[in-house]
Amino acid sequence: MGAKESRIGFLSYEEALRRVTDVELKRLKDAFKRTCGLSYYMGQHCFIREVLGDGVPPKVAEVIYCSFGGTSKGLHFNNLIVGLVLLTRGKDEEKAKYIFSLFSSESGNYVIREEMERMLHVVDGKVPDTLRKCFSEGEKVNYEKFRNWLFLNKDAFTFSRWLLSGGVYVTLTDDSDTPTFYQTLAGVTHLEESDIIDLEKRYWLLKAQSRTGRFDLETFGPLVSPPIRPSLSEGLFNAFDENRDNHIDFKEISCGLSACCRGPLAERQKFCFKVFDVDRDGVLSRVELRDMVVALLEVWKDNRTDDIPELHMDLSDIVEGILNAHDTTKMGHLTLEDYQIWSVKNVLANEFLNLLFQVCHIVLGLRPATPEEEGQIIRTLETDQIYTRN
Repeated sequence: MGAKESRIGFLSYEEALRRVTDVELKRLKDAFKRTCGLSYYMGQHCFIREVLGDGVPPKVAEVIYCSFGGTSKGLHFNNLIVGLVLLTRGKDEEKAKYIFSLFSSESGNYVIREEMERMLHVVDGKVPDTLRKCFSEGEKVNYEKFRNWLFLNKDAFTFSRWLLSGGVYVTLTDDSDTPTFYQTLAGVTHLEESDIIDLEKRYWLLKAQSRTGRFDLETFGPLVSPPIRPSLSEGLFNAFDENRDNHIDFKEISCGLSACCRGPLAERQKFCFKVFDVDRDGVLSRVELRDMVVALLEVWKDNRTDDIPELHMDLSDIVEGILNAHDTTKMGHLTLEDYQIWSVKNVLANEFLNLLFQVCHIVLGLRPATPEEEGQIIRTLETDQIYTRN
């Protein structure tokens, strides 16, 4: 698509300005000036890098740039404002008109099936099965029929999923007393706003790989395993899935990464405890302890060559030794507090914490908090199995 004029003429610059505060407009102008100098135009690569970020698939980003009115000369500031307002504050009806315009004919009156399928093949690599319902009465449809189908099939393709199912992470924030989403998350985690903004881009990228459109176990498992053993993948997923709805939302992954990597030791241990507490009853039973020890020994063998006594002990003896020394209730299980006391000085538990630290940064996208952490991760990439995944 190489349109020279914006495909979102139904939303005027004047209307877009009414949805932007003076503070926001000034910030956007200043950012535009810093990025583009004295020019009134922003180049395509700059738009994709600075506005959309690397979380948006390249083909999608290219279409968005052109549909906003971007050309080889660049994207005019006025068109950028209109586009950003549409993405961040547009009504579903306006977003539906925008999606319709991406596929519609030059006249803008209808969508031809063949042309829509061709574009979907370019952008998504496939055509959704539900599209046949949209064209059940002919080879072209008007806006009303397209809209009715679209609202019943919001997850049909990348554009609809991104715009209508809550996937847009591009934001227009303000300086009012009301905290932004990022400020709120930063307030309840050990993360900075910049960490959260970067994480959201990574989250969208990972979620886009999902067959269901949700960041579920089917999507999560292959991302972390290896280096996480398959036997631990579901437990790790459950540790993130705080509300137990079988998918990880952005707030959950932010809070989980904070607890696992940035929190005090007790908080990091609590996160690990959740990984091993398979039935989520708040204690580690004998069976769960046995599975935990098996998994921790596998982690040690995968990542370390040091010899430790546990490598030469019977599994049942290790489990009974843990219970005898740390089961304060004498009920044959470990509470969270018991686990925390045991894990403080246990080399197996600490090695697992180190592995989770690497996975959270390298696979899930958490930015290192210090240059020292970054150096540690780079050294791990050079010597550890995680290197094979990246």
